[in-house]
Amino acid sequence: MQRKTEKLKKKGGKLKKTATPPMVKLATMLFPDDAERELFIEAILEGQSREKAILVLEERPEIRTFPRVSATPWQPEFVIRLQETFKPAQHPLYARGSYYSLDFSSVFAASAMMAIPTPPKTILDLCSSPGGKGIFAWRMFQPEALICNETMRNRTESLINNLHRCKIERSQVWVADPRVYAKKFPATFDFIIVDAPCSGQSMIAKGDKAVGAFTNSMVDMNHSRQRRITGNAIHALKPGGHLLYMTCTYSYKENEKILEWMLDEYPFMEAVPVPHLAAYQSEYTQFPCYRLFPQQGMGAGAFTCLLRRTDAAMTEPVDLNEMPPFWAYGDALPFTPKAPAPEEEAEKEKPPKSRPNPRPAKPKFKPRTGPPKPGGRRGRSRSQSKRPGR
Repeated sequence: MQRKTEKLKKKGGKLKKTATPPMVKLATMLFPDDAERELFIEAILEGQSREKAILVLEERPEIRTFPRVSATPWQPEFVIRLQETFKPAQHPLYARGSYYSLDFSSVFAASAMMAIPTPPKTILDLCSSPGGKGIFAWRMFQPEALICNETMRNRTESLINNLHRCKIERSQVWVADPRVYAKKFPATFDFIIVDAPCSGQSMIAKGDKAVGAFTNSMVDMNHSRQRRITGNAIHALKPGGHLLYMTCTYSYKENEKILEWMLDEYPFMEAVPVPHLAAYQSEYTQFPCYRLFPQQGMGAGAFTCLLRRTDAAMTEPVDLNEMPPFWAYGDALPFTPKAPAPEEEAEKEKPPKSRPNPRPAKPKFKPRTGPPKPGGRRGRSRSQSKRPGR
């Protein structure tokens, strides 16, 4: 059984990627049309599906001079698509926090929150690091409180650095498992963002590594994690509040099937239409959810769905001060800030989480090759092996 996610063959002096059977299987399910399927696979293997964009946080005359790509009809006014040759992280305004850099497919996914009719006051970004979706929500809604949660403490540095650099006031960083919010803060948040950990299949379309992204074991593991995260998120959501579910993977099981489970398990949740994304409606289900693929030329691809809670509250919202934050805007940084890397570009998607390496297999029993010891396997004589009384 071949374990590599991609095979490399020598061709014309260069290493060329070829599609693996799991990738082809998914492509066949998603695209019955041969031509469209070939375009999808080719876009993934080329690894060139990057589309730069910035969220403008501070209006500056210099930003108007940035070389840009024509805006889409649905693009938020504070988002700019940039030409491929421009490196936003090298401009002095990046260090000043005048804008936040991200891939345009992330803009596609986050733009679904534009369908929320009333600006939410309390926002929980449940899987936040490096913080792009939370910063998008802050720029759009200016909430009273933005809670950016990250369960992995080693990922909080980039999150805190971005919130501090971009001057995201009224933001806090918490480090807690999603079940903490379900237990301690039931029916508390107006809006919850779940940028769910996933198999990261679109990372390959960007040219990044995502080992095992198309394998059944990776997809199944993330499917279970996503169900647990979204289930806890729903308990922390206020009645009438909205939940935005997003991934950067193409897998049906991590996208539409998660939503089907959610709507069946929690009948008081409903999927909300997003009119400006109607042209991207998923063909694999009836409820409103939206897909972007790498061959469409707007980044590596994404999945997004906006949901609303429709039932009545059984409990009163909990004061957010009940739990002290790991860091709050205005606090001293818990680390020495690093200067932006010369080639730093858009925020990277969350790397796919895989199972830890299995324990090394025990060595197989090897039969003894020398002459046997007298008295059997244990080297004892028959008289020694007899117990008294027998």
